[in-house]
Amino acid sequence: MAGKKGDWMPEKGIINTKQFVWLLFIMISAFATMQLPGMLIMQAGRDAWLSILGAWLLDVMLALVYAYMGIRFPGENLVQYSITILGKYLGRLVGILFPLFFLLVCTIVLRGSAQLVNIVFLPRTPLNVILVTSYLVSALIARKGLEAIARMTELLGPLYLLSIITLSFLVLPAFHMSRLLPQFDNGVTPFLTGAPLILTNFGVCIIMAMYIPLCNRPENGFLAKFSAVSMGALVVCLVTALSVGIFGIEDAQYMSSPGIQLAKMINFSNYIERVEMIWLLFLVGSTIVASSSLIWAFGQGIAQITGLKTYKPLIYPGALISLALGILSFPSSLQHTNFYHYTFPIVAAFVEVGLELLLFAVALILHKRGTA
Repeated sequence: MAGKKGDWMPEKGIINTKQFVWLLFIMISAFATMQLPGMLIMQAGRDAWLSILGAWLLDVMLALVYAYMGIRFPGENLVQYSITILGKYLGRLVGILFPLFFLLVCTIVLRGSAQLVNIVFLPRTPLNVILVTSYLVSALIARKGLEAIARMTELLGPLYLLSIITLSFLVLPAFHMSRLLPQFDNGVTPFLTGAPLILTNFGVCIIMAMYIPLCNRPENGFLAKFSAVSMGALVVCLVTALSVGIFGIEDAQYMSSPGIQLAKMINFSNYIERVEMIWLLFLVGSTIVASSSLIWAFGQGIAQITGLKTYKPLIYPGALISLALGILSFPSSLQHTNFYHYTFPIVAAFVEVGLELLLFAVALILHKRGTA
């Protein structure tokens, strides 16, 4: 039952705080550094990098809520404490929205990654072949459990962060500060509309509420999220500011992936070229690992909704559903981009902010707490 969460956790792996941080960092960087900088520049112009700082502050405030709920309901993730707070039936109805949201995010991430690989790396390979391969690898990793995923992020996370910092230093000579000025040239509206867009991307770290019960130090949930979102905001801010400062607003806003365009600028006296391939490998690796975490969270959540003893039988069906959505829902790259830009922020805000704050408020009003 909902009160006895100790034997209702179909995952045995345990992660430490460092792994917690890298899990969240990979989630943010994989989701927010592909298409988002270009969209954000289109939305906020020169103020795009300021919108990132605003979104970072708002996301840190949300992290306080996520972390507090993890402590108030020890041993329970957000699916489980939805049932504890709202009851057996309404709790399941609300709780199932979280794993479905994770599957939607997985669909957007892997479709965007496949499109990027198709354009930059494998232009002659059918997009669906890249998608199927990506989902197969993600599902195989997801079945290994969160502990295995966390160990992969410990290696991939620092390498990806280092690659972004190195990229930034290498293209810095071409940067023109004057292209970032003046700030608020069109008032505060661009900044105010840009911040929610990036917030909903940072907000995918609501998945931290699935990690907290499996962390050996659950009280470090806020520290992990603060560290991860700070590094993630730095990465997105660097890519966004450099794109505006080097390419200008007029060109940067129409780039499908400004980060790739920055990497294409690097060559070492014509002896080493196509450096963007190295950065693309890190990016694709991050999206695969992030997607495996999202598929794992979907399986974990549905298993707890339905009362299954293990999430593993749900991994391949979940990956198949997400694959079908990625192919059938977005016949073209333009439709995927439009959904990501205009529809996803609304859905994400409802789940990441609306539902979580609803659970938070009801728990306080009804004096609900975990029993572990």
